[in-house]
Amino acid sequence: YALHRTKMHSSVVLLCCAVVAVSAQDQWQRQDQQQFDQNQNSGDTCCEEYCYVRDEDPYINFATATAYDSLNRRSGNQHVVPDCTPVQFWTIIRHGTRLPNATKIVRLSNLNKLHEEVSRNYEQRNSYPDRGRLCREDYDLFRRWRWNDTITPEREFSLTSQGMEDMKLLARRYKSKYPQLLQQQYDEKSFYFQYTNTERIQTSYQAYIEGLFGSEAYRIHANTNNDDKLVKPYENCKKWEENLEDVSNNRNEYMRYIERSEFKQMERDIFRRLGFRFNLNSSTITDIYDLCRYEKAWNVQQRSAWCIAFNKNQLKMLEYAEDLRYYYKTGYGNKMSERIGCGPIKDMYERFDRTVNGNSDGNKATFLFTHSETILSLITALGIARDNEAPTADNFYQQARRNWKTSVLDPFASNLAATLYEFILGAVQMKKYRVMFFLNEVPVEFPECSVGLCNWSAFQQKFQSISDNCNVEGFCSGNSASSLYLNYLSFVFAVLVLYFRF
Repeated sequence: YALHRTKMHSSVVLLCCAVVAVSAQDQWQRQDQQQFDQNQNSGDTCCEEYCYVRDEDPYINFATATAYDSLNRRSGNQHVVPDCTPVQFWTIIRHGTRLPNATKIVRLSNLNKLHEEVSRNYEQRNSYPDRGRLCREDYDLFRRWRWNDTITPEREFSLTSQGMEDMKLLARRYKSKYPQLLQQQYDEKSFYFQYTNTERIQTSYQAYIEGLFGSEAYRIHANTNNDDKLVKPYENCKKWEENLEDVSNNRNEYMRYIERSEFKQMERDIFRRLGFRFNLNSSTITDIYDLCRYEKAWNVQQRSAWCIAFNKNQLKMLEYAEDLRYYYKTGYGNKMSERIGCGPIKDMYERFDRTVNGNSDGNKATFLFTHSETILSLITALGIARDNEAPTADNFYQQARRNWKTSVLDPFASNLAATLYEFILGAVQMKKYRVMFFLNEVPVEFPECSVGLCNWSAFQQKFQSISDNCNVEGFCSGNSASSLYLNYLSFVFAVLVLYFRF
């Protein structure tokens, strides 16, 4: 009887909890409905009037997932230097357009469900806002969208057809600019290739050499050893990993930014534009944004149906969030970036220095294939795109004209190239040398140089010390010169203590 009463009491408690839960849910729904009705009655102006399909100049800067062709920033004939002959070429290249990781592929494919809900919002529930609703053209584009079933988790990080095209066209453009160096017959002394041991990098390398050598690409030899300290210096770097862990454990600028009221309001407006009377999880915004920018990069001539969710200012806010993330991870906001990014500078400087001093080993062109982190840390080590004021969570509007924009610095297929030029000085036939840098095929403006062209003395003054002090291996293992010096001082101090004690 006691057991029976206990069971009855438990059932009553559970029933009461269920009733309370249902009542709370009903109350929440009524409040949400009342708020929605108030917005409708007051002529809800939550969202900016914008039609993506009608926009002849849509915003296509999507941080590190920007399509390379979107930049449309070619250098023209700026690589031609009067009275100078290019004698050596060096470049480092990020892989072309790729698929995301397996987890992200699953999340993006699951947007099928959200697609159905948005369709119901517009066709059955009529829950869109009075202002800022999807225009007819945008909704038609969205309604026709289907997930590409060939994109499966098994293909994570794979290069897309556009990614291979990125590489081939990039190689052909540089080949046409420097025929003296890049149109000659291949031999191992003249050409050096190295890439990281990942599928997307290997495929990028293969596509690139096809663009350079055509049917002769099968003859090319690349450095495929597992020493990635040059092209992937952060790999197995204990100090770097510890530093990133410290950064992720702290509330950094990126986290502060996405928690600001303006960012939260942006999320609410996006959900309202899609017809939802309530906010979904913030990660849903991230997924929509990722699919918008990936689809644009995969098919550069087409518009992504998921980009209809955003207006231009919202896309700039999302881009800024990504810029913050990379600024404090592999940019100027991380003091270790310069230490980890100096390796390619050292390689480039030493190759050019040997040529200038008559000690050339025959190298005419060097090609390194790498990832986003290496490109951005190298840019930081070079001092490119440094702003007077650091981007933070609080200065989005003040940073509208910032230099640190990963959309421009590090899109898919981003590349940094340096060319060594030789010219003969007058009747004395004295050889002089100059160097020009190109970031994504546009000359880099260094303060010490003239229109991107550096005299050898300015080049040497700027980069020799970086090269001489670069020790990525020692830095990662903790055996850098400074560490060795401190260990030496500790040893001397210990000896002195023992000496005076006895």
